Amino acid sequence: MRNAFAIPLLGLLVLAACGTPQERCISDASGPWRSAVQERERIAKDLARGYTYKTEFETRSRYVPCRTRGGFMSYCWDNDTQPVTRRVPVDKTALQARDAELARAIPSLRTNAQRDVAQCRALYPEEAEAPT
Repeated sequence: MRNAFAIPLLGLLVLAACGTPQERCISDASGPWRSAVQERERIAKDLARGYTYKTEFETRSRYVPCRTRGGFMSYCWDNDTQPVTRRVPVDKTALQARDAELARAIPSLRTNAQRDVAQCRALYPEEAEAPT
């Protein structure tokens, strides 16, 4: 019975998450600029800390309880893959060079984003809300 309510609710949530055509257009248009700003913020944090985080996946063998073909309990080897996050020292010169490159690129990315957002608003004008 619970699924009878969950499935339609899930469908409504998926539709609500899509956004209007104008919102999707604006999001796509401003994506490169937002990504560059976020990367610049991440670089500033990494330079201030002196290290960054790197996640790798390691596979380890474990001796775990299992069932035999006859249905009896026994122990057997099983592979288990887990993410492992480690601190990694940063290459300051490379990060500073990338930060300078982003600082030069962000103004043009912002101008392009503003131009594209204006085109999105012209292409997909917002509909006036109906009076309630």
